[in-house]
Amino acid sequence: MYETTILEEKYFRVFQGAYNDFRLRARTDYKFEIDPLTYDDFIESYKKNLIKCIVLLEDSIPTGFLAYTTVPNDVIELFVIHCLGIEDIMEKRMRLFDKFMELTRAQRKHCVVSYAMLGVQETFKKDIASYNFNFIDTGVVVFDIKNKQSIKDLSQNNFLSLPIGYKLAPYREIYFEELAEVIYNSFKNSSDSCFDVRFSSIEGCRDITHKITTSIYGRFLPQASKILLYENRLAGFCLANVTGDGIANLPLIGILEEHRGQKLSTPMVKAAVLDVVKLHQGGIIELNELNASVDLNLQSAVKMYESVGFIQSYRYSQAYLPRG
Repeated sequence: MYETTILEEKYFRVFQGAYNDFRLRARTDYKFEIDPLTYDDFIESYKKNLIKCIVLLEDSIPTGFLAYTTVPNDVIELFVIHCLGIEDIMEKRMRLFDKFMELTRAQRKHCVVSYAMLGVQETFKKDIASYNFNFIDTGVVVFDIKNKQSIKDLSQNNFLSLPIGYKLAPYREIYFEELAEVIYNSFKNSSDSCFDVRFSSIEGCRDITHKITTSIYGRFLPQASKILLYENRLAGFCLANVTGDGIANLPLIGILEEHRGQKLSTPMVKAAVLDVVKLHQGGIIELNELNASVDLNLQSAVKMYESVGFIQSYRYSQAYLPRG
């Protein structure tokens, strides 16, 4: 018989086994790029109300959990649903998910629910679809920074040949406000705004810009981040950072609508990739991988990454439930 309840202090000691089983499988089964919080740090964050946790009980023993956060006021972000073993796995997940939906009922009236269904969680897609969740098919693409031929091919391309009036520049703080505005105008109608509502307002885009450029989301690489200027006005951007454990990432790429259709993203991304590679080769950063995420329904974006030398590593469903 299974029960679900909010994590309480009386379960802290025995819950450690279920949580550490998830940590062992985080990279392999759940495709996490970096190790999750240690158990002590998880509990500390839980006590501070930064993370919320529902546990699955079997004979009063925690054997599974669902972790989420409501710290951004307008998003409920579901991190992971994990259970020990595979016996009755779908029933166990449904028990946890039903409890989650019950506890968040009031908040969901004004909050979007966002759930990146990484790894084995993809098998849960059909079940949560019955709760009116929508899905964005997302791919993680990787550029092999250790492949000498790929780097040589990229270096030999005349990618700096831009149309008259356009030029590339590294990111500097003087571009902050203009960058936030261009991010807003580039993403306000995108699929990203469905699960991250910050893209729907200029204030939200300032928050995103601040957290990327001040290294809250990983070590920001201003020298590798590219700004596309048209007659000295910002028209596009490709940002770069290091998220941890030797993984570089291009977290945001965008071009204003009036400048699209000229294949300007390609030279921007190529320039950023080459500068990331140079930082790695010069020993300034130590990397194992350079990746980016892409909406697989946007074939133009997929082809752009392929033309630069990225290949698809894996795919997952980005689930979201609109507010209300």
